[in-house]
This record gives sequence, C-alpha cells and structure tokens, in this order.
Amino acid sequence: MGAKLFAWLGGFALFLAAAYFVKYSFERNLIPPEVRVAFGFLLGIGLIAGGFVLRRKEYAVTAQTLCATGVVILYAVTFACRAVYHFGLFGPGTTFLLMTLITATAFLLAVRMDAMVVAILGMLGGFLTPVLLSTGQDNPLGLFSYIALIDLGLIAVALVRPWPFLVALAALGTLGMECGWSVKFFAVEKLATAVVIFLGFDALFLAGWEAARRRLREDIWWRLAAAGLPVWTLLYSLPLLGYPAMADHPAWLGGLVLGADLCLLAMIVRQPLLGPLQLVAGLLANLFLAAWTIRFLNDTLLWWGLGGVFLFALLHSVFPILLARLRPG
Repeated sequence: MGAKLFAWLGGFALFLAAAYFVKYSFERNLIPPEVRVAFGFLLGIGLIAGGFVLRRKEYAVTAQTLCATGVVILYAVTFACRAVYHFGLFGPGTTFLLMTLITATAFLLAVRMDAMVVAILGMLGGFLTPVLLSTGQDNPLGLFSYIALIDLGLIAVALVRPWPFLVALAALGTLGMECGWSVKFFAVEKLATAVVIFLGFDALFLAGWEAARRRLREDIWWRLAAAGLPVWTLLYSLPLLGYPAMADHPAWLGGLVLGADLCLLAMIVRQPLLGPLQLVAGLLANLFLAAWTIRFLNDTLLWWGLGGVFLFALLHSVFPILLARLRPG
C-alpha cells in the first residue's frame, strides 16, 4: 500500500506540475504557445509509452502510474489548445475527436493493464483540467461535452472491470461541475442550456445503470449515480424560483422537473424494488409545484399552474397501476 500510495501521489504531482507549467508559461509568455503544447503532448505520449513498456509484474505500480499521468497530461494540453490558446486547428470537431481518442486510450489502458489507478487518476485529472485552465469565459457546450466524454469512459471501464465506485465518483464530479457552472455563469437567459445539461447527464447515468443491469453488474454504486443526479436536478429547480424572470419560462422549468421525475420513475419500472424513489420524486415535484404556485401564479399563468398540477397528479396516480401491470405474475 505504501508503494502504491507514493507512486500515485507522485503521478498526480507530475500532472499538476505539467498543468501549472502550461499555465505559468502562458501567463509569463516564456515560450511560444506552439512549443508549450508540443512539449506537453510529447511528455504525455512518452509517459504512456514508457509505462506500457514497463508493464511487467515487477514494475506494475510504476507502469500504471506513468500511464495514468500521461493520460491526464494529454487531457490538460488538449483542453488548453482549445480553451486557452484557441488554435485554429483545434476547432470543436477536432478537439472533440481528440478528447474521444484520449478517453478511449485511458479505457483501453485501464482494462488491458488491469490498472485501477489509470482510471482514478484519469478521472481526477480530467475533472480538474477545466478548473486549472479556466479562462473565466462561459463555454457550456465545450465544457460539458468534455465532461460527458470523461463520464462515458468511466462508465465503460466500470462495465468491464469490477470498479463500480468509479461511476458514483463520476456522477459526483459531474454534479460538482454543474454546481460550479451554475454559481459562476447561470442567468435566466441560459435556462434552456441548463435544462439540456442537467437532463442530459441524468439520462446518461440512467443509461449506464441500465447497461450494468443488463450485464448483471448493477449494485449500490450504479443506483446512487443513476438516482442521485435526477434528485439533484429536482433540488436544483427550487432555487431557480428565486429569479423573478422565471415567471416567463414555465415550460422550461416544468420540463426540467418532469424530465428528472421521469428518470426516477423509469428506474422503478426496470427494478420495482426501488419503489421508494417514487415517494422522493413525488415529494420534490409537489414541493416545486407548491413553491411555483406561491411565487408566480396569476391570471396569466393560471392554465400553466392547473396543467402542471394535473400532469404530475395524473403521472403519480397512474404510475402505481402501470407498475402493477408490468410486474410478472
């Protein structure tokens, strides 16, 4: 344990050194940007190649640490090319493909070398990269496409290797990114963007849970990830009511709550033992409806209020009947 701990800490320290070197050289203009990123790519590829060569049993810990550090450095340098330096070659499509390649590389290395550290350091470095290299400008499409790639890689690894806790950590990291973006950049005019982001990740982890269930790998970690994000989405909808201008967007607000509610109910349909989730979904949805009614209901929005109450009441009234019919026997 001592050898692994210090090897992993060394690998993470090396990633931080590389990331801060890129940031420091950018701020001080020490060397041209092209040289900085070329050095970063060479370092990342060299570490992965060196770790793969050293993958024999007696060097397993060192090899895994080198590969993991190489992966997170490639993440950091690629993100910098797009978000910091704005190189013409690194357009949205090119950057997305390169990030996909790095994620696939991390997945293959973790599976091929049976290296949990590659997945863990890859996840940690991947989620820290946007924070370390933040430019202070809002780019939700780039940021959350990148986060989705990390989540997909971790879900794929957890489906192949017995490391389901990675999925829960991925969900926690995603939740943290959603919180950070909301605190720093959210405004009423970005409500549609927030709805797409939140419900998109709810659906992603729900799909991962279903894939694990089909492969007979489903356990408490998968359930926590798949249920935790929709619950967070329902909780997130409540502070949004504090914006007076939200009265002009009942459809988007209602869609956010309805989407998260349906994700939780879908889990119950696939696994009836999760029935208590209906109580959680119903309570939070009704709490939102009550708060919205107190805050915004007037003659203009009367039909929106009545429609929302009717829709959620019908949904949660009919659902137990539907669930009983779907149960075998």
